This record gives sequence, C-alpha cells and structure tokens, in this order.
Amino acid sequence: MMLPFLFLSLPTARADAPETVTVILDWFLNADHAALLAADYSGAFRRHGLQVHLIAPSDPGSPARLVAAGQADLAVSYETQLGMLADQGIPLVRVGTLIDTPLDTLIAAPGLKSLKDLKGKTIGISMAGVDDAVLAAMLGSAGLSLSDVHQVNVNFQLEQALMSHSVDAVIGATRTYELIDLQQKGFDPVAFYPEEHGVPLNDELIFLAPRDHAHDAKIIRFMQALEEGTNTLLNHPDAILAQAVHDHPELDTPLNRAAWTATLPRVCKQPALLDSRRYRNFMDFLRAQGVVHRTLDLSTYAVGPTDSTP
Repeated sequence: MMLPFLFLSLPTARADAPETVTVILDWFLNADHAALLAADYSGAFRRHGLQVHLIAPSDPGSPARLVAAGQADLAVSYETQLGMLADQGIPLVRVGTLIDTPLDTLIAAPGLKSLKDLKGKTIGISMAGVDDAVLAAMLGSAGLSLSDVHQVNVNFQLEQALMSHSVDAVIGATRTYELIDLQQKGFDPVAFYPEEHGVPLNDELIFLAPRDHAHDAKIIRFMQALEEGTNTLLNHPDAILAQAVHDHPELDTPLNRAAWTATLPRVCKQPALLDSRRYRNFMDFLRAQGVVHRTLDLSTYAVGPTDSTP
C-alpha cells in the first residue's frame, strides 16, 4: 500500500532550488527514524526548501566525528554521548531531538529478578565510559558497585553475547529493538530501565551539528519540517509504515513492525525544543560519575528554543 495521494501531492512552498541536508544516522534505518521518513513522504522537507539525504554509517561510532569533520550537516547521536564529546572539546552541539525518552536498557538473563542478583555476574557493555556510568548508578541504587560485577566489552554484539550465555546481562541494548527481538526469539529476558534506577531522564536520540552552523537557516527549517512530519506520522502511522516498507523491504519483518509500534509514543513532538533542565541535570550526572571532568555552559553543547526552565 502506498501513501494516500494527499500526502504525495502537497504543494511546495518554496520555488527556489532546494538546499541539501545530509544526515548520518546512528545505525541502519529503523523505526527510530520514522519521523524522518514521514517528513520526507509527507512533503514537509520539500515544502521547507530542503532535499534530505539519510546515510546509514558503516561504523555506528563514527557519525558525530564525521559531522565534526564537515562531511555531513547533521548526525543522529545520543544525549548520553553528548557530554563526552563536549568534554573532549569537539565543536558539536545538540540542535534537535528525535526520540525524547530513554531507550537504553539493562537486559538480564531469565532468573535474574533484581539488580541485587547481578552481584558476581558478568555484564556485557558496548560503549565504555557512558555504559560504565549508567551501570554504576543502577548498581548503586541496589547497594552494589562496579567492583561487584565483571564487565566485558562485547562491542555491539549484545544479543549474541546474552543468548550464547557468554554474559549474564548486557547494558546498552534498547527496549524497542533488542528487547523485543529477544522476546520474539523466546529468550524471556528481564529488563531494568536506567531511569527507574538512579539515572536521570535523557533524550535517547538527538541531532548534532557543528557549533558554527547550529543556527543556519536550513537547520532551523529542517527542524520545522521534522515537526510537521512527526505530526503526520502520529496521525497516519500505518500509511507511513506502508510507504517505508515499500521503499525499504528489509523493514518488512515482525521485529521491525513491532519496533515501529513501540517507538511511536517516544517520538519527540517538538524536535527543536530544548529541555534545559534535563540537559543540565544529565550533564551534572555525567560529571558526578567522572565521565565529564569540567563544568560546561549549556550553550556550548546544546541550543534551541528553551522551555524557559532555569
């Protein structure tokens, strides 16, 4: 099923040639990117004078640095990584939000019913630094510390490590993808959510731009178009999914369809809006955990119209 003709025939508001915006995704195309697809399919990008190219990275760790090097306009990244980038002096700032609730999850093998049960167990991580900080806070909420567990870097092979019993739990998997996949495979995982165990709320997926270009007109128009696309997605999720599956047949799987449904409530409805308190609180958390080593002014790592929260 294709999108209704109404979506595909909306007039273009700008008569001049569209400007190109290149976006490097955080991972391969998936349900997290539904709002981007909706902004394209509904004509929102076109109406705002933009031609948007979405690029899946060959290395999930590279998007932010590629944008910093001038090889793209925007990167889809994580608020959890933003503090590390800022602390390292990499001139990138958050200019928008794609997913505004945490997705990160600590997933344990069946039988581990509480965080206290992780004492003496082996936990797989994919990104040292941030994963350590999140894990330390979660364990601390249960009266444990990192010294009470064994950590092993499994890169991004989180599911495989858990299902092969190489580890007892993993940190860094998401509740809208790996957790669903494990459940569909009959693994019966146990999920612990960081924000319920000592980790401040944070935006899962954000857009990063070079600091010198954060206020460029095309970036502002991109966020306006994305907001319109998000509204279309929420009004017509099945139609957008049908078009996405038509254009990207690899999305036509039970996992991706379930992930699409699970992700919809987590899509940011006002992408440009900056929740200043949330960003300051999370940066304070990273500094307390030793991930960030200096005090950073909010304007040096995040911009956007604010919620007026001090």
